[in-house]
Amino acid sequence: MFVGRASELMELEERWKSGQFEFGVVYGTRRIGKTTMLQEFVKGKHAFYFQARKADEKDNLIAFSREWRKLQGMDEHVSYLSFSDAFDSIVDCAKKQRLILIIDEIAYLCQKSKAILSLLQFYMDGRFREAQLMVILSGSNVSFMEEMLNNRNDPLYQRATFQIHLEKMPFGEARQFVSDLPQEVQTQYLGLFGAHPYYLGMINHALSFQENVRRLLYSKYGTLLDAPEKILPSGVSDQNMYNSVIRSVAMGKRFSKEIAEAVGVENNYVAKYLSSLLTMQVLEKRESFIRNKKTNYYAIGDNLLRFWYRFIFDQRDVIQNGLGDAAFAEDQEGIMDFIARAFEDVALMWMEEQNRKGHLPVYYGTIRNYIVEHSRLNRSVELDGLAEGLGRNKNHLLVVECKYRKVPFSMGMLAHLKESASLFDAYDVVDYYLVSKAGFTSEITALTDPHIHLITLDDLFRSSTEE
Repeated sequence: MFVGRASELMELEERWKSGQFEFGVVYGTRRIGKTTMLQEFVKGKHAFYFQARKADEKDNLIAFSREWRKLQGMDEHVSYLSFSDAFDSIVDCAKKQRLILIIDEIAYLCQKSKAILSLLQFYMDGRFREAQLMVILSGSNVSFMEEMLNNRNDPLYQRATFQIHLEKMPFGEARQFVSDLPQEVQTQYLGLFGAHPYYLGMINHALSFQENVRRLLYSKYGTLLDAPEKILPSGVSDQNMYNSVIRSVAMGKRFSKEIAEAVGVENNYVAKYLSSLLTMQVLEKRESFIRNKKTNYYAIGDNLLRFWYRFIFDQRDVIQNGLGDAAFAEDQEGIMDFIARAFEDVALMWMEEQNRKGHLPVYYGTIRNYIVEHSRLNRSVELDGLAEGLGRNKNHLLVVECKYRKVPFSMGMLAHLKESASLFDAYDVVDYYLVSKAGFTSEITALTDPHIHLITLDDLFRSSTEE
């Protein structure tokens, strides 16, 4: 059963129903669900979907010809002499009825056929517009796709009538994968897999969380034992250095200098790898302060990759040799610590969705973890979530604190949070969102301050129909 992507599918449907020539670019990292979404979109429609191969132009042309001709009931053993001939055949068909042409992993086709984008430009500006055609180019090479969209020298620059950058699902859609499970179990899965449909779709609901983790990651037959090969961009050179950099971040190294020290190279040398990993959307750059000096630190945006490089990377050979159960048993405490820390990610996903829906007191910018090292409080401060109000509400500050503990959120915890937030004293209004797995003490629940908002698991996992 297909889950989610409601807004993206709505956009595609509107473009389809326009009846006009449409050229869309759909892109996102590997396994984010582009192909599945596009296949859902074309159900019941006259469409031709072609997956480009890592092959030369001739082999791709033969495959394109065979699949198109088979779809049209023609002799599939006959190959077109050129992509121009193939596109002409598509135009002739689309003059009779509305047709969707999807070329997936367009970067593969362009690697061996440098002129294909220029050819597509020729058809986009000419013959494609004569037909009832909707063209979609899709790909997981994010930098290539963004170059195609934004580089003035690229043949298809400003030709697209729409574009969809497919990212992780919003909280409500991701939750649909686990909504039949107990709330704490939903928290565990979303903490480990994030809002990534590829991972969430692998859950066997007849098994416990622990059994699923062992089956997927700690078994020599585990589907996610080789997770990076499935998720990270392919064809990366010097994979060992990339692995070392990602692992150092997974183990808690945040700043470029300490990442370089952990890897054993000069800071300048590691910079190019950090830049590439940002481009590939493996790492995220986040803001922090050391005293009054603004700086950046790095984090792995994909929860499962963060888990893999922390727990599986050094034990992969052990697991492949059939000793996964022993490794899994030894990692139990660490795994639960990981889930406890990942509760922050789950809560922030919910907060971001509430913000988009207008359910917070005002609209805020991106809600992110925030760090101040060596603050004027004579301690380092880390806030689970921080955001400034938008527009006329820039005098509003949002502060989020998440607790995945067995004890309720107490007045002492709130006092500590308020002291930390006092570093940001330029705001007239501060809204505190306290998210607690174990609920709140009676002193906290008795508070009548309208700027203190108490969020329980019931609040996080209330269905959208109840909101």
